Amino acid sequence: MTNTIELCDWNVHWRLTESAGIAIYLANYKGRRVLWEGSLPFVVIDHQVDHQRDDSEETSHSHGPFWVPLGARTLAEPVRTNEFRGGFEIAADFVAGPFRYTQLWRFHKDGRLGPWLTIYGNGVHDSHTYHPHWRFDFDIDGSQHDVLQIREDNSWTDILAEGWFPAGMNEDGAQWRQIDRGTKASVSIRPHHREDAELYALRYNDGEWPPFTPHGPSGQAFPAAFVGEEKIENEDVTLWYVGHVHYDHSFPFTAGPWLEVRKK
Repeated sequence: MTNTIELCDWNVHWRLTESAGIAIYLANYKGRRVLWEGSLPFVVIDHQVDHQRDDSEETSHSHGPFWVPLGARTLAEPVRTNEFRGGFEIAADFVAGPFRYTQLWRFHKDGRLGPWLTIYGNGVHDSHTYHPHWRFDFDIDGSQHDVLQIREDNSWTDILAEGWFPAGMNEDGAQWRQIDRGTKASVSIRPHHREDAELYALRYNDGEWPPFTPHGPSGQAFPAAFVGEEKIENEDVTLWYVGHVHYDHSFPFTAGPWLEVRKK
């Protein structure tokens, strides 16, 4: 299977990583660069106390957080590509202990992307939460004029420095977008329906390379450990989208953002 796909106005390269699922790189839409690289570095699972279990069964490590690397060693079936009306997808199934997932990268002819993860459960017991982490290094018409914006009071506000930005109440529209100041082209980011999510914005620095783990310097949680006061306006920005999926009986649940390319 080739790792280059040219369909529906997209030119996409992909690879199967050791721990970050299917990574997409050098993705162009209608001949213009959109994404330098996107991946799913890890999924963390936290189990809360299960009051239905005997306390003698509990240990200091029985609740997690558990780190699940998705990659070649947890791949259940070969990576596959499928076409659908108006687009195509790259998909893979992963099994890691009691956890099972399907990772999807969906590309639509109208400029939308769906980097999604279908979570099947069941985990160690029912009381648990999944935290999938996506990392996006957009390259919209170059990387030197990037500006991240957040939707507030029906208008877009520039974000000038690194930070943490939880999703607001604007459930029907984009929460964030990254725009190129020069060309006004942008990629908007909208959480999946009913998904609790947050965004971390980091200035790109050499050394912050894969493979990533859930823990940064001094054991601090990643990517929060690298959020500082560095300026990100008109800089090369990397974005981490973190979902929080609480286990309930509506599983399987598909998490991840909708991305939409808008070219001026």
